[in-house]
Amino acid sequence: MRRLAPLAVLTALALAGGAGAQATLTGTTWTLTGLTEAGKSVSPGSAAPRPTLLLDGKAASGSTGCNTYRASYVARGEVLRFGPLATTRRACPDRVDGLEARFLNLMGRVTRFQLGGNTLTLFAGSRDRLVFTAGNAATSNRPEVGMNLDGTWTLIGGTALRVVPGGVPSLTFADGRVSGTGGCNRLTGPFRLEGETLTLGPLASTWMACAPEVNAREAAFLAFLGTPLTASVQAVTLTLTNGEGRTLVFRRGGVTGGAGLREGGVGAAQAQPSVADGSYTLAAVDGQAAPRTFRPITLTLEGGRIGGSDGCNSFGGAYRLEGGRVVLTGPLVGTRMACPDSAGEVDVLAVLRARPALTVTPAGLTLTAGGTTLVFSRGVATGRP
Repeated sequence: MRRLAPLAVLTALALAGGAGAQATLTGTTWTLTGLTEAGKSVSPGSAAPRPTLLLDGKAASGSTGCNTYRASYVARGEVLRFGPLATTRRACPDRVDGLEARFLNLMGRVTRFQLGGNTLTLFAGSRDRLVFTAGNAATSNRPEVGMNLDGTWTLIGGTALRVVPGGVPSLTFADGRVSGTGGCNRLTGPFRLEGETLTLGPLASTWMACAPEVNAREAAFLAFLGTPLTASVQAVTLTLTNGEGRTLVFRRGGVTGGAGLREGGVGAAQAQPSVADGSYTLAAVDGQAAPRTFRPITLTLEGGRIGGSDGCNSFGGAYRLEGGRVVLTGPLVGTRMACPDSAGEVDVLAVLRARPALTVTPAGLTLTAGGTTLVFSRGVATGRP
């Protein structure tokens, strides 16, 4: 019997340790089990996605049951206060809208916490509180561990941009590279994902000119991507959050069901890609090598838009293919830089306005109109000379 004593002692210690163990405030995913607002208790329905909370020592993040959120926080002793909560803005089913509003309202008023075992209670005033349990979040509500960003993601909302009608920005991740569109121009570059930290760039983009409001949104989009970002994937939704807590929200595989950008604007219908889509640089004019110009003469076709550089200024507009010809469906918009005399040697815009015949080859494309033939090779220079 004495030989069994050490085993009995170890067993007793293990059981005692298990009984006394409790979750820590930081590094634990907390799932809402109930809340009290204005003295009335509310419990999430059994079928409703439950809000979650994760404190990582620097920021608070989680799900409202529909949208994701992120905020700064301060915890000292039993004091806990959150900074402004930045949330995505997806339209939510009626069954969770009420809970989401209550949850966000109380989170913004939290002043202290109490931790006991696997239960976390956040107090918002003398009567109102939020009660969480460690873990147990539905799998569909948890951010993915070891995120895989591969695929195409289309912007559907967020707090970082004022949405305007026009092309919808998108990103495609594959093999350490990111490509896509800012809504007008194409972009490409490397990316690095370390844990939840996403670094994009340096990014190169084409030079098409679009409507001023679309150009402004694209500039803001590219500026956002140029900052350190936190990435979070939940099911088919990717949320990128910058250091100020502002967000861009994307859906994997593109916009469906007529959805578009929803913060004050309407997503534009996307034209189907054509065999000509891509970026090109002028190689020859009427059989002769293309003249040297202030900037390379380029052409980009993508999703029903055409644009590029005429050797000095950028231009852009909408088009369609009709009987093997390029037909502009609206005016070409361009910048108005003062240009060297050599910049006007090739009148690309005149050729495009003349409904040129289009021939696409593996090496590039050819435009022919009014006795002029322009041959473009695939690929485009992205830097200024």
